[in-house]
Amino acid sequence: MRRNSTRLAAALAWPFLCATASAQSTLQIYGAVDAGLRHETNAADYGPDGTPQGTGVRTGFARGGGGLTQSYWGIKGTEDLGGGSQALMALESRFDLAKGQIERNSPFFELSYVGLQLPNLGQFTLGRQYNVALEAASMVWGSNLWVDYFNAFKPEHTMLAVGRANNMLHYGAQLGDVVALAQYTFGEAEGSMRRGAQYGGAIAYVPEKGPLKLSGSWLRSTDDSTGGKFDAYNAGAQVSLGEKTSLQAGYLVNKRDNNFQSFRNAGVGPIELAALAIISPAQVLYPDMPGGIKRRQMVMGGVTYKATPLLTFAANFWLTRQSGYTQDFDGSASQFQLVAGYALSKRTLLYLELDRSIYRDGMVGTQLTGLSEQSPTLERSQTGTTVGIRHIF
Repeated sequence: MRRNSTRLAAALAWPFLCATASAQSTLQIYGAVDAGLRHETNAADYGPDGTPQGTGVRTGFARGGGGLTQSYWGIKGTEDLGGGSQALMALESRFDLAKGQIERNSPFFELSYVGLQLPNLGQFTLGRQYNVALEAASMVWGSNLWVDYFNAFKPEHTMLAVGRANNMLHYGAQLGDVVALAQYTFGEAEGSMRRGAQYGGAIAYVPEKGPLKLSGSWLRSTDDSTGGKFDAYNAGAQVSLGEKTSLQAGYLVNKRDNNFQSFRNAGVGPIELAALAIISPAQVLYPDMPGGIKRRQMVMGGVTYKATPLLTFAANFWLTRQSGYTQDFDGSASQFQLVAGYALSKRTLLYLELDRSIYRDGMVGTQLTGLSEQSPTLERSQTGTTVGIRHIF
């Protein structure tokens, strides 16, 4: 099965049910090096303690370790166990190319797992892995899958419950054109593996040939301290209009209990959720105080056009609306993006991107670009432009 997302393809071994007797042991080093320069209007400046210091124009290296792709390297391996069975493993680390160091807000290994692929049973893996919400989007309808997302601007990632988690037991199986996924992430609360757990599933219809692909997922996260719940579910489709053009659309919903304040098994606690404007600052100390988002929903869509074998264009939009437990969290946002990529070779790509965000009412100051950091702006609008080069290996 051909995968849309190159990074997920590198991290996961698919198809699940098609191991053959001729399988061999392998070890592969892979990754991407990306340098993107980004210009932003109405850019917020924060002090060391996260306090806003001012607003202005920012020009420099794209934050988050890269413009088009977050720079990373990884190792994946398989061992033939005979009878069609395989052992498999993967380690993947992200880094900041501009500073030559591990990307901030990231563990040393963003992915680290080991497992088995068994004939007619599927694939079982344990460790830090992508969650099923991100996988469902990445198989079918996520934005800019032709380049494995646009790292500096991917708003749907704010709706995917962080996208990865620690302590995960993951299962995947494929039957014909249908892929089924399930996960259970053990909690990290002292004395209990259920408190702070995350569990869910996804299903996708992804034929090798054919104009239509579909996927959807449901994922529940529980707070390790209060027991509050956070649900994320999504569904979407991709339609191919010949060999050059494809359309994609997705619908995503987040529902949060008032006392949910931590994705602890993903390394995101109350302070981080307050910085992301998902909970109110007061809830860091008083989780039962009314505040934060209650429900957020996003509609997104896009078109990708391969003008020539070397030149690709894409246009995307995101429309978001949320309601809160207090009126100051009620609001909406509209976001738009244009991307162009020119391939110098199979591994090296030049890219140019333009994005525009408009925030209203309670969504002003919300992190809605998909990066794990405070909002890039505290104003009602922002325009961003990114130009750069990416090399994959």
